[in-house]
Amino acid sequence: MGRSTPLLLRKRVISVEAGRTGVGRMGENGVVADNRNASLGDMVRSILVIGALLFGLAGLGYWFQVKPDDKVDAVDYVTAVKAARGDALFDVLAPASLPKGWKATTVRYESGARGHWHLGVMTDKGEYIGLEQSGIGTQRAIENFAPGTNAKGNTTVDGQSWQLRQSKRGETTLVREDGDITIIVTGTASLAVIKDYAASLSGN
Repeated sequence: MGRSTPLLLRKRVISVEAGRTGVGRMGENGVVADNRNASLGDMVRSILVIGALLFGLAGLGYWFQVKPDDKVDAVDYVTAVKAARGDALFDVLAPASLPKGWKATTVRYESGARGHWHLGVMTDKGEYIGLEQSGIGTQRAIENFAPGTNAKGNTTVDGQSWQLRQSKRGETTLVREDGDITIIVTGTASLAVIKDYAASLSGN
């Protein structure tokens, strides 16, 4: 109870390195023309040039909209797990390793009897799965970590019964209790993927 939270684990957050764009100014060609003598061809060419520039900028903006997920950095969750297990008063869960193409993106740990362990991962398909362990009580844990989800019965993972919850946003959540600790596995991946991930979790 008296031990302090390891500095390494106080907060780990998603690190996103966003691309930067600049809009250049077109240079002048140094030719001064009398507007009264401008030909129709010059006008058409000007319109085409402006249209091409606008199209190019629109394409550049689209590229930066669809690319950010590729820039989410991985964090060293293995070291964090070891440190948390050396301090926690509950059994800290984590996968021994992640499937190929998956990466851990967030790790958080808070010490104490009502402590909290969080591990967030991204699948090779870009779907997010979060593991939450907390001693704040099941109802409060659901409100904090899986808001907007509704109970849909139970499902079994490796012989253990989990409450199945789903949201209108397409999130799937598994919930079970281990003594005073509530375990939640929630994310945007399919139920099958989330169940496989839950089955991969092991403790101290």
